[in-house]
Amino acid sequence: MVIVPLAIAGALAGPLPAARADQLPNPDWVALLSDYEKDYWQAPKSAKQGGKVLDVDAMRRDEDLAVEINHLGAKGSGRDGLTPQRKRALVDSDLYPRETMPDALGPVLGRYMTEGINEHKLQLVVDLFRFNVASTYQSKRAAMHPRPYLDRSVSTYDGVNDLAGLPATLDIRESPSWGEHIPGYSNLQKNSSYPSGHTTMAYSWGVALAGMIPELAPQIMARTSEAGNNRIVLGVHYPLDIMGGRIGGSAQNGQYWHNDFADAVVPAANQLRSYLTSRCRADGHGSTLAACIANLKAGSTGGYANGFLDPVATEKVRDRASATRVYTARMTYGFPQVKGESGRPFTAPRGAADVLRLAYPQLHADQRNAILKATALDSGYPLWRSSDGWQRINWAKALCARVTLDDNGDVVKVETADEASINGPSVVNAQYADNGEHPASDAAAGENELKSAGPGLILVDVHRRALIAVAIGTVAALIASLAMRVRDRREG
Repeated sequence: MVIVPLAIAGALAGPLPAARADQLPNPDWVALLSDYEKDYWQAPKSAKQGGKVLDVDAMRRDEDLAVEINHLGAKGSGRDGLTPQRKRALVDSDLYPRETMPDALGPVLGRYMTEGINEHKLQLVVDLFRFNVASTYQSKRAAMHPRPYLDRSVSTYDGVNDLAGLPATLDIRESPSWGEHIPGYSNLQKNSSYPSGHTTMAYSWGVALAGMIPELAPQIMARTSEAGNNRIVLGVHYPLDIMGGRIGGSAQNGQYWHNDFADAVVPAANQLRSYLTSRCRADGHGSTLAACIANLKAGSTGGYANGFLDPVATEKVRDRASATRVYTARMTYGFPQVKGESGRPFTAPRGAADVLRLAYPQLHADQRNAILKATALDSGYPLWRSSDGWQRINWAKALCARVTLDDNGDVVKVETADEASINGPSVVNAQYADNGEHPASDAAAGENELKSAGPGLILVDVHRRALIAVAIGTVAALIASLAMRVRDRREG
């Protein structure tokens, strides 16, 4: 049981959140990712019929980029065959929360997070990562496209793929293992490159982490995109596979943040931010997380950095601005826009606005949707039509922007980290947020009524609120019920 000092009970006490207004169903992963099978690759249908390339130019670009990025990752390798980027890619291939995501916070905060996970002090965060994961099994089965390091002429069912003149084998340079980190070439499902499961999982984690610490969202999302790109570095995926993984991981977060915001996201964010703040305070870096980020320069020269350059990431990641640009470049991997499909209206998919609730606690669902729209990628790039809007969402921009409201509460300006000097998400004229019909949009979106707090404010753990309420007079039956919930979550 969590014991809260009575001296602060009155300050934190409040009503329990209302029951969820609704629940989003599991996303239809096959449908969300189906543009691939419609536009680029026809999956094999039987033992006698292999797969077929549908768009030769796009698939040639896909494989040429895969080879070039793979070769650059191997460039300069020593006798052991390893390079710094290969080592990072091999670590990412393990998919451990303590390894793949913490360095997105920078060397000091990243070390704190890793130690917190290893010492079982961030179990709610680990639980969030564990449950907020999209499965790629059905979508892989729907595509059945051969991986780049294989003989690509051989289909899943031992038929012959029609590659439309593209080479059956690519010059993929396989990476050796690095200690316990192995690339797993012999263990991967052979003809199931699309979408990338590792990338899907990385985005399942990365979007969640960026939503909980939006002050560093550009760096977190750049690191997430690096984890996806590292699958190309190892030669096991193509860029379109990575883009498909981003869609899946993003949609998974929309569902999870909508359905489990009060139950799981807010407690995990409260635990993570409180833990990091306590570590910062103990080491003399500031008494708040915002002060610590500033003291450590985690948003700039003291934060996440990566100097790996390729045809897509053409500048080093060194601050929020460069991180935003690199992330944005990896959203399309330089594939050309279909001009006849540009300029189509953008409607944020349901659940997406929930991911912005901690970043902009003052704003309502329609205002957060306006931020998503203002920062969205234009239409006409690969995989956008079937993705229900998820392909177009730019998390690096949307989660860390300076948003200006007019006196009616309408969003009239959104400045992002690549356009202005921004230390975290903020709202100009926030006093107008409740004007007009904006508050009603929360219920229309089916959002939980819990009003969360964001950066610079106290994140209130739902269970802690309940226990505080008990301390000042709530019925004893509620104590037992909530204590059982806390115990069950810790044991689960």
